[in-house]
Amino acid sequence: MMGDRYRRLRHIQTLDPERDHTEICRIITRYEFPWDYRVGFEMSVLTDLLVPSISRVLAESRNFAEAGQKRFDDTMLFEYEMKRSGPDSAHGHDAVRVLNRIHRGYGISNEDFLYVLASQTLSPIEWIGNYGWRPLSEHEIRALVASARAQGRLMGLTGIPDDYEGFQRLLREQRAQRAAFDPANREVAADVLAVIVNWFPAPLRPILRVYVPKTIAALLPPELPPLLGLAAPPRWLTKVARAALRARGRLLRFLPPRPDSRPYRPKPRSYPRGWTVEDFGPLPRKNAS
Repeated sequence: MMGDRYRRLRHIQTLDPERDHTEICRIITRYEFPWDYRVGFEMSVLTDLLVPSISRVLAESRNFAEAGQKRFDDTMLFEYEMKRSGPDSAHGHDAVRVLNRIHRGYGISNEDFLYVLASQTLSPIEWIGNYGWRPLSEHEIRALVASARAQGRLMGLTGIPDDYEGFQRLLREQRAQRAAFDPANREVAADVLAVIVNWFPAPLRPILRVYVPKTIAALLPPELPPLLGLAAPPRWLTKVARAALRARGRLLRFLPPRPDSRPYRPKPRSYPRGWTVEDFGPLPRKNAS
């Protein structure tokens, strides 16, 4: 069983992380770490809000406030589509074309796009390193960075870091220079957390409105929650949440791997009958007369 558990990693080690980044990313996100990658990426939806110029755009658009589940699903599905087919594929080009069309009217700076690209690339890597059933190999990390670089080029970005260390440096410097509390951070973070609370049955939501923000805060570095308007979590909750996730990762080491016939596929609440990339983007605004 243990040999089987590492079969895909051995295959990845035979591939070139630059040339074969699409195949490696597909294996990571659809077979090896589907839940961990998704949750790590979801955490980046919040850490993107640490930079006020980003959270203000989101607050002004009111996409999370008025159609939060769809906005959340679109973000997650875009990442899924990019990793499923790869940014260099025709499908990947179509997905980025839609993304660029969505963003065109918001006047987002290259600097903000680079921050989001780095945040969304590194957050799943960090999450898997902390809570996955095994750490990512150097091959896998290089492939994830190569995929992000290809996506950034298609988006027309300049100054994309060359490697993993460059992405880490960009994120670290951008947070040191630009992360700060702003009312927009708190507003959009509250909208995102409301989406998460609404995933649960209605009778549980009152208590979850208290504990979901505390649990999310417990999983962030301690200096970040105040910048999102979140209270510092109780020390016991931080210990329990992190220990539970690490225990889950250790348990998964001894379970069979996901079968080749069952690749991960999302089940987004906004698209119960399926989706195409053309479905992504804000709903038409209601005419306020």
